[in-house]
This record gives sequence, structure tokens and C-alpha cells, in this order.
Amino acid sequence: MFTSLRRRLVLSYAAIFTISLLLLGPVLYLSFAQQLDDGFDTTLRLAAQRQALRAFVPTDVTLGINPYFTAPPPLANTDTFYLLLDQNGRVQDNPSGLQHAGLPDQTGVRAAVRQGHGVFSTLATRDAGDVRLFTTVVKRGGRVKAVLQAGQPLAPLVAARHRLLYLLLALGAGAVAIAAAGGVLLTRQAMRPINAAFAAQRAFVADASHELRTPLTLMRTNVEVLLEAGAVLDPEDRALLEDVVAEAGYMGRLIADLLTLARLDAGALPLARDLVDLGALVTAQARQVGRLAARQGVEVRADVAGPALVRGDAGRLEQVLLILLDNAVKYNRPGGTVDVTLRREGAQAVLMVRDTGPGIPEDELPRLFARFHRGRGAGAKAEGSGLGLTIARGIIQSHHGRLHARSIVGTGSTFTALLPLAARAEHGRQVDLAGAPAGSAGPMGPD
Repeated sequence: MFTSLRRRLVLSYAAIFTISLLLLGPVLYLSFAQQLDDGFDTTLRLAAQRQALRAFVPTDVTLGINPYFTAPPPLANTDTFYLLLDQNGRVQDNPSGLQHAGLPDQTGVRAAVRQGHGVFSTLATRDAGDVRLFTTVVKRGGRVKAVLQAGQPLAPLVAARHRLLYLLLALGAGAVAIAAAGGVLLTRQAMRPINAAFAAQRAFVADASHELRTPLTLMRTNVEVLLEAGAVLDPEDRALLEDVVAEAGYMGRLIADLLTLARLDAGALPLARDLVDLGALVTAQARQVGRLAARQGVEVRADVAGPALVRGDAGRLEQVLLILLDNAVKYNRPGGTVDVTLRREGAQAVLMVRDTGPGIPEDELPRLFARFHRGRGAGAKAEGSGLGLTIARGIIQSHHGRLHARSIVGTGSTFTALLPLAARAEHGRQVDLAGAPAGSAGPMGPD
């Protein structure tokens, strides 16, 4: 019974953890990515400034190019290139022999000369991707003598960002999986006392119901024997004994319903798995209930579109139908109608019971299938215990189906049961048209 509750708790844990990661993940990624960017720029700036210091050597008249500047760069800087430029951006030396459209970056040269210090810029190329540039000036005597522009492709930085993103995603997915597994363990541990308490309550209800059935049956039988034998002649005494019979009957039905609910909760309700023709079952039950409904001025009409074979327990399905029909008649208006329809839609049999009663307020619909729920419209004529619809939904769910209701106040209510149809390969087997098969429990009283 608590499987869905455990599932919701685990999903809640995982959802909260996932949302937390989704909020923190971008912050971590952007923080680390910014550190990578800063480190990349710092490395490029220091390399450019170091090369700017050794690019020239002083002579008698001006600065001469250092011959070591044209030497191949060290292995650690094989991806970094340098361009030595004059104040107007013309290339004076190109030690790596790099030739590419857009180099040197004249915008960076002008900015560096104007500001008198190094500036960063990014050059977009079609074949090499984005290139990060650092342009710095070489000063002598406070005047700009030359410009050095260093650059490095951003591909390694982009690859590092991707690796960081994949790592965070992998760690996040693993963390969510661990959180879900931990949620399962924690939920299972937390639910143990609840399961134990509910199991004890369920066992008590089942045992008490079972033990009370026999004395109630004996009491009712003895009182009925007294009434039939004429042993009680006083009218008032006979009326009291008739009340005892009626209350014993009500208590017997209530105990039977409680026992059915206890078995449904435990998943121990005995169910046959026979082929059942819902069409024949609906036709027969509508005819029988229709005779009783006619005494209250309610007409029961059946519209069955041929046979609909399902795999299940005919007795329990008959019980569901009796509950729905009894409620539809009980809560109907004088002169009203009850329409029972059965259709085949795809792989499902659709059973609908529609009445013309006062309807159910919208705020009561969510509680309609709760145990012992009796709506505001249940007056003195509502003799049930409020367990019928709960039992009906439990039986339908035990047949892998669904039962739901919709209602319009002042117009009436409609209860719809959806049941899976039997496979075509089974249609040639023996079909239980109506009634409970041997060994299955018969229908209980309606709500």
C-alpha cells in the first residue's frame, strides 16, 4: 500500500538534490571557467612581456633586434607566436613565420599605443578558431619604440572547458544516482515502523472481522427463528427483534467490507483469473437491479455494444457493478434514470454508469473514494458504510484497471471503469458469463 508513497519520497529526495545541483552547477562551472580564462590570459601576458624585454638590444643610435628573439621558441611555448611591430603596426620581425589574415591585429596595436600599456583582444578565424592576443608596447626613455603582439589559439582553453563541463555533468549524475539510492535506503528504514504498525492494524481488522462474523450470523439466525416461530407475540417486542435483525445484517455487511479491504490492502484478496464476458455480466445485473429500482421510480437502461472479454474474477466484477448501480439508484431523484454503457476502445473495455441525481460537489470528488467518506448529499436514505467505492476501486485496480468519477451538480454523476481486454488468442477458451466461478468469493453488499 505504501509503495507509491515510498516512490514519491524517493523522487522528492532526488528532485531536491537535482535542483540543488542545477543551481550550484552553473556557479561552479562559471567560477572554474573564469579561473581557466584568467590563468590563460596571465600566462599569455607574462610570455609577451618576457619576450618584449628581450626583443631589442641597445646600439649607438637606436634599438637593434636581439638575434635570440628570432630563435625557435621553447617547447612549452610552441603554441604561442610573437610579432614584433613598429608604432604603426608594420611587422618588423616574425620569428615563427606565421602568416594569417587579420594578423597583426591593428585594433589592438592602436589601443596599446594610445593607452601606453598592454591590452587583450580576441581574433576570430575560420580555420584556426578564436585566437587570444596580448599587445604590449616597448618603451625607451618614456616613449613607445615598438609594439610586440603575442597570440595563442583558444582551442586548448575551449577543450579544457568542455572537459570541465563533462566532469561536472558526470559527477552530478553520479551524485543524483547516489542520492536516489540513499533515498531508497532512508525511506525504507523510515517506513519500517509505519509498515509494521499498519500490518498490525490490518491483521487486527482481518482477525476481528473474521471472528465477529460467526457470532453475528448466529445472533441474526436465532432472532429470525424466534420471529418465524411466533415465539414473540407482543408487537413492540417483535419490532425490537426486527431492529436487531436489521442491525445485525448491517454489521455483517460492514464486517465483510472491512475484511475485503484488509485483504485488498495486503494484496491477499483471492481472485480468479477466468475469461469474463463483461457484456453478459452488465446485461444481467442491469436487468436484476432494474426490477428493484423500478419500485423507487428509477429506470435502469443498459447499452452494451457486444461482448467484451476480460481476464478476471466474475464475482468481484459483479460486486463492483452492484456497488455502482446501487449508488446510482440510491442517490437518484424520483423518476430519474441510470444508464449503463459498455464499449470497447482499443485494448480496453470502458464501463460507464451514469445517473441523473443531484450530482457531487467538486470539492468532494478528491475524497470520493476515501474510506468511510459520505458526502453532504448522503442523507438518511444513504444506508451504506462509506466503503463501497473504496472496495470498488480496489477490485478494479486488482484487475489492472482504473475507476474514476466526474459529476456536475444538478445534472448527475458518471463513474467510469477501464479494464484491459483479454488477448485475442484467449477468446476461444471457455468464458464465465456471469456469477462467481468455483472457489471464488461471491459479491459483498453494495455501499
